[in-house]
Amino acid sequence: MDTQSQKRAAAARAVEFVRPGMRVGLGTGSTARCFVELLAERVRAGLDVLAVPTSEAPGLMPSGSGSH
Repeated sequence: MDTQSQKRAAAARAVEFVRPGMRVGLGTGSTARCFVELLAERVRAGLDVLAVPTSEAPGLMPSGSGSH
């Protein structure tokens, strides 16, 4: 498994812990970006969470993700 696949797998595992109504801190970095992408998929599918960026990194949360 290459490094990018390992990062995506780690992010996917972390997303499994997110539950409706949670406040979720969104970090920066390549693994965090994978997490945000996967979280956005769940939000578009109806998961209700409050996403709080830990920085002002531009484009951290994909447009149209549906998060608060």
